Amino acid sequence: MVEKTLGELRRDIGGIDSDITRLLGRRMRLAQKIGKLKQERKMPIVDSVIEKAVIKNFVTSASEAGVEPGFAKQVASLIIEGSVQVQEAMQPVGSARRLGAKVAVIGAGGMGAWFARFFKSRGNYVTVSDRDRRRARLLASRIGVIWAPSNLEAVKEGDIVVLAVPANAVSKVVNEILPVLRENSLLVEISAVKSPVMAALRLAEKQRVQVASIHPLFGPLARGLRGKKVIIINTGKQKRVSQTIRKLLSNASFLLTDPRDHDKQTALTLALPHFLNMAFAMTISKWNVAEVRRFAGRTFDLQLLLAETVASEPETTADIQVMNKEFRSVLRELERNIRVLAATVNNNNRAGLASRFQQIQESLSSDPKLAFAGAAFERACQAALTSSER
Repeated sequence: MVEKTLGELRRDIGGIDSDITRLLGRRMRLAQKIGKLKQERKMPIVDSVIEKAVIKNFVTSASEAGVEPGFAKQVASLIIEGSVQVQEAMQPVGSARRLGAKVAVIGAGGMGAWFARFFKSRGNYVTVSDRDRRRARLLASRIGVIWAPSNLEAVKEGDIVVLAVPANAVSKVVNEILPVLRENSLLVEISAVKSPVMAALRLAEKQRVQVASIHPLFGPLARGLRGKKVIIINTGKQKRVSQTIRKLLSNASFLLTDPRDHDKQTALTLALPHFLNMAFAMTISKWNVAEVRRFAGRTFDLQLLLAETVASEPETTADIQVMNKEFRSVLRELERNIRVLAATVNNNNRAGLASRFQQIQESLSSDPKLAFAGAAFERACQAALTSSER
């Protein structure tokens, strides 16, 4: 029997890929039909029991066909994610908001674009504005929504207004648009620092505007809301607004907290990592990065990727550290620890440094995910490599 050439094998793969895409299309159409039935019966989109069963059956069938189980599980999860996105796009905004509501998104950056796409996918009339008019026009043209030359024009007669602007601009924008916000409209503020913006939001509440201060713990490249976290900040009249947000962003998971506790926690989870990444970027920029990369392994590549991502949002990064007053004490602790470690290194105290690392490992033992850190690092590196190659 004559073996096939490389070209013939690739043509065979192309045919198989076509079969796979046709089957995926059929599956998504079935997902739409299921989504319609879920709507009619008022059933939730996500059913974890069904999902586990689907993944288990998929992995079993794939294993029998010679496919590695771990890979099969990843494929099944991606297919389910796609089905959920299809069904999410079919959902109405929520009982508190009619389908076709007028939504204004102020801010045409990454998260502004995400929310504009999100509300458009749910059949709403979306208008975007930005202090950079060109950026707003480009976003509107790219995703097929309306752009407004001013914030006042954007929010006029709006049902929902999303403030996707840096924290330092929130109070100014609220004061600007407050005179034209209609009573009982919903004002959603999404900045990463909360305490400094509360006064402006409470002023809006006094004008009988519903106010929601949230912090989406995901970035502008997020696909859908399944598995994503959203923090809801208690601004006072919280119960009704919280219910509305949960309906608007159904399929996300929610955490309710107050402004100060939010800022205390994000001083550690956001401000500290951003600061460290910027310090790393400042240091490495003194060398030829392209040359350094030739000698770099995965740890460096992943760290540089984080630093470059942080550097792409300069205003947000600055707000996260400067406007969050809770970061001051964290920064003092960081400075103290750097001095201690630097002194240990400068004194050639290898044993002392190893002892420090051992103490660090012990102090991190309270993290339930510590045992899986190695595997998680491998997945993160692989995901970053795959993304950078696209």
